[in-house]
Amino acid sequence: MKITNSSTSTFAPCPEGIHSAVCVDCIDLGMKETQYGPKRKMRITFEIQDKMENGKPFSVSRSFTASLHAKATLSNFLSKWRGRPVGEGEEIDFDKLIGACATLVVSHMVGETGKSFACIDAVSKPTKRIAASGAYDPAAARKRIEEYASKDAAATPQKAAQAPQRTSAPAQASTVEEDTLPF
Repeated sequence: MKITNSSTSTFAPCPEGIHSAVCVDCIDLGMKETQYGPKRKMRITFEIQDKMENGKPFSVSRSFTASLHAKATLSNFLSKWRGRPVGEGEEIDFDKLIGACATLVVSHMVGETGKSFACIDAVSKPTKRIAASGAYDPAAARKRIEEYASKDAAATPQKAAQAPQRTSAPAQASTVEEDTLPF
């Protein structure tokens, strides 16, 4: 059997390097099957100042298991972002992440399909404040996630696809003081 890769995608991933960024979306991905059983997942999306060929800013996302346990990746990520650990029993309002600035370290990896994609290697407190451009479309992002989940569910029927939900309001510019983050 012969198979030809007919992909003509011109997708360009977020450039590698250190970037000032602003959080533009938090998506509740619902329950997903993992190697440890079903887990609730979420995705945090950032926009950077660098622009694509079409003039829109690059965006980069990272997905997490929705857990604030001290050893959870999400808890560690948020702790590094704001510069202090998530305390035991502390509640994080993900609505407040929208518009919050950060400094990201982005690298490229090659996926199973052979295509490069950007991943967030590290996060820290912002060194520069930027505002969201308004170009990010949360509805389009959810549609892409839903389409991908339905393709995945068709390939593996035991996986229940669940429509992604917005966990917060539309992106707005950060209005926080210079030395604090709103979460």
